[in-house]
Amino acid sequence: MKNLIDSFRRQSFSRRYAPHQPDAPLLVLEQVSVRYETGTVLKNISFDISSGEGIALVGPNGAGKTTLFEVIAGIQEPAEGVVKVSGYEPGGHTCIAYVPQRSQVDWSFPATVDDVVMMGRINKMGPFLWPQSDDWDVVRRSIEFVGLSDLSQRQISELSGGEQQRMFIARALAQEAELMLLDEPLNGLDVPAQESILTILETLQDREVTFIISMHDLRLAAEQFQRVMLLNKRLLGFGSPEEVFTRDLLLQAYQGHLHFVEGEFDTLAVGDSCCEGDHDDLF
Repeated sequence: MKNLIDSFRRQSFSRRYAPHQPDAPLLVLEQVSVRYETGTVLKNISFDISSGEGIALVGPNGAGKTTLFEVIAGIQEPAEGVVKVSGYEPGGHTCIAYVPQRSQVDWSFPATVDDVVMMGRINKMGPFLWPQSDDWDVVRRSIEFVGLSDLSQRQISELSGGEQQRMFIARALAQEAELMLLDEPLNGLDVPAQESILTILETLQDREVTFIISMHDLRLAAEQFQRVMLLNKRLLGFGSPEEVFTRDLLLQAYQGHLHFVEGEFDTLAVGDSCCEGDHDDLF
């Protein structure tokens, strides 16, 4: 968390913020590839997204979902290809909010909900990074929107998993983000907590906020989202669940970790995972 705060402070002094081209798609990727020493993580990824869309990103562990988010957010440079946010490269944008996996956060850091949500205002403040009354107004409204007003002074370590995820969405709202990248925010949450987050995202979509949410539950993705991405280093499908969650494409994505069981009324696709808690079910 300390590193996250320091990063926001450096950005406030060093970034020259990119404008938006009014007629450009919100997000465009053209032939994006990412390689590490261990091999290729993403290969020739191309797609575009318009404002107000809600997209579910699915794929097995190691498919490159987090890397894709980091490239879109400007955290990582692609080895090849181009990323454009409203017509410009992502590094100069404050309209992108990246919500990391909870496992990436130091929850022992002594911060309250108010503190974390105020981090979203850093790039909106003046050179002395001192919040003004209008900044606090935005923070208060953002916290209220996600239903955490009664917990605004609560230490982040004392929140439930669902409350922690809602807090990060509030931070993105305080940032006035137009594009939210949510990295597996539903993992480890019970059904009511998942439903609460999905309801918040649906309301944001109605307000023309765009989001991509990575997830493992194929059934939930098919039920809740009109468009889905299927990723395993390559973009295997992007469209409606009916178009993307086909037997052939799922087999390409999950390979040996997938088998089909024919039932009386439907087909069950089960992804076997080496990691506890990661199960992919469809239909």
